[in-house]
Amino acid sequence: MAKKFDSSKFTKQWEKARRKISVGTCAAEIQCELIVSLDQQVLGAKAGPLTAAEHSVEDVPERLTLDCDRPIQEANGESVTLYDFKPGGSGERYGDPIADAYAVIARANNAILAIADGSDWGPQTREAARSAVRGSMECLNRRLFGSQYPLKTTQDVMNAILQSVHSAHKCILQTEGATSSSLCVAVVCELVRPVRNKNWCVCVANLGDSACFVWSNRKGIVQEVTYSASGRGPYLGRANGDKSDKCDLHCSFLPVHENDTVFLVTNGIIQNFDPVVLLEATANDKADRGSPASEPVALPVLSPEERRTAKLAKLTGLFLNARSRRRVEYLSAMYLVETLISYAIQITDEKRKFLERCWSDVDYINAEDRSSKEHEILKIADDYPGKLDHATAVAYKVGYLTDGQRHTIRKAYFYSPTE
Repeated sequence: MAKKFDSSKFTKQWEKARRKISVGTCAAEIQCELIVSLDQQVLGAKAGPLTAAEHSVEDVPERLTLDCDRPIQEANGESVTLYDFKPGGSGERYGDPIADAYAVIARANNAILAIADGSDWGPQTREAARSAVRGSMECLNRRLFGSQYPLKTTQDVMNAILQSVHSAHKCILQTEGATSSSLCVAVVCELVRPVRNKNWCVCVANLGDSACFVWSNRKGIVQEVTYSASGRGPYLGRANGDKSDKCDLHCSFLPVHENDTVFLVTNGIIQNFDPVVLLEATANDKADRGSPASEPVALPVLSPEERRTAKLAKLTGLFLNARSRRRVEYLSAMYLVETLISYAIQITDEKRKFLERCWSDVDYINAEDRSSKEHEILKIADDYPGKLDHATAVAYKVGYLTDGQRHTIRKAYFYSPTE
């Protein structure tokens, strides 16, 4: 069993690190620094989630599709569903198909990452998320590498990212039946001059309840880059007719060290680190959740700020334990993604199995009684920790890549983080 993580000694570090993030609602409001010329050679890429009808491709096509499967240890992503299986043994789950999408393209001295979370269930929502990622990635590849005017500063990069968000919106509208989606896009590149002794940086635009974080392999701590976003949604696509809802669009800039890992996650990952969702605390705007009156137990009441800090503490503890278990100095992007996905699967396992047992029984109840029984089951399920959702993570380990690192990796094995 992993040791309990003590977050108290990191509180001041989180507060200090937060002040170093440059945030704004447009490119002109973030810190302007010169960047090194962006190398164009693609050394690794992953996009998905794949479906049974799609086939992976050996090389990244000029027009990015969401079936690229050329991961490397330094750049990888994965999507899973945490929902329970439907009764009947069909193998289908509630919430199918997965309505998240992600992509990462890693080059010798830079990387582009994108992640989207469709606003509901169903094929239309899935198409919205996939269209958002496809539209943003295609636009960024054109702006970063196809322009006759090379980008020179972090503000240039941020302008390109914001254009990619607009392109994502148009791509959703051009996709028949697609609805709406959130979107988080990040570019990692090298700086000409170090900023606070850091030679690299991450520029992020976020719209919705996904988030971008940095895992510092050097300090052993997780920092949230998209801290200022409120997490409302949906935003892109047909959220308001054909108009996008960009009222919560935020830009962020943060210098990072080589060997740090930048990772993006959807709500299905990050909410499962929330102590309120895990039934370890209660939100300050809700009544306390207690045990039966015979054994009253008062849970701590946390503010939104305290819940954010608790999430960072849990993320940091998870990665420290993973690094210790592997006895390595650095966590690769691939291993970090595996760790996050495995955690989400494990933390929701009890709730998922409870629902699957109940649905098997409900399947034999007549239609008149079924609705009330289902409502009763879902109410009881709230007493189990975790949130069932689609869960997606995509990551990139900062630093120079060489052609020797260009290789195919085994299919990720999702282990239990408590092993």
